[in-house]
Amino acid sequence: MKVFVKVKNIVLDAVFPHQCICGKLDSILCEECLEKIPRNKTQLCPKCKKISENGKTCSSCRQKSSLTGVMIFGDHEGALKDAIWRYKYYLIRDLDRPLSKLLVSRFGDYIKSKNLLITSVPISKSRQRWRGFNQSELMATKLSDELGLVSSVLLRRNGKSKSQVGLTRKERIKNLSGGFGLQESIDKKFLLNKKILIVDDVYTTGSTLEECAKTLRQSGAREVWGIVLTRD
Repeated sequence: MKVFVKVKNIVLDAVFPHQCICGKLDSILCEECLEKIPRNKTQLCPKCKKISENGKTCSSCRQKSSLTGVMIFGDHEGALKDAIWRYKYYLIRDLDRPLSKLLVSRFGDYIKSKNLLITSVPISKSRQRWRGFNQSELMATKLSDELGLVSSVLLRRNGKSKSQVGLTRKERIKNLSGGFGLQESIDKKFLLNKKILIVDDVYTTGSTLEECAKTLRQSGAREVWGIVLTRD
C-alpha cells in the first residue's frame, strides 16, 4: 500500500506540478498569497456564537458542550477554501506546512502558553487508503513541530459512519454518535487532567469536534479545544 501511495503521488506531481493559486510555479502556496489570506478578527463561542476570547465556550454554554472552545482562523472562501480543496482532493500533502503556519501565526502564542497536547480528528481507514494521508494529522504534527509541543494520535474511528458532506446538523450528530474511541495503545491514565487541542480542517456544524471532545473528556481530559482553518 505504501508503494502504491508513493507511485500515486509521483503521478499526481507529474500531472499537477506544484503551482500556487496565483499561478506561480514551484510554490504550493507562496508567501505573498499566504499573507493575503484574511483572518477572523474575533472569535466566537462555538455554541451561541457570542464574541469570546480565543473561541472559548462561554459560561452560559459550558454545560452544553464537551469543547472548552474552538479557534477558527478564517472564513471558508477565496484562497483559503481553494487551498483546503487542493489539500484534500488534489492530494497535495505538502500544503500541510503553509496551512499549519496560518494557525501558528494566529493562535500559536496562546496554544503554547497553555502547553496543549496536540492531536487530530481521525478519518476512516478507507479514506486514509484512498488519500494516502490524514490531512488533519499532518497539520497537527507540523503545528507541534512549530510550537515545540507534544503531538499524539489519540483517537480512532469506530464502525463505518458515512461521509458528513451534505448532511444536516441533526443527521451529522446522529451519524457520528459513538463514532470515535481512543486508540488501543492509549492508556486513560495518560489523559487524566490533560489539556488537549484537536486539529481539523473545516468546521461546519461542530458535530465532529464535539464527538471527539466527548470521547476525550470521558477519558479524563480536563480541557479539550478545537482548532480549524475555516468555518463553512
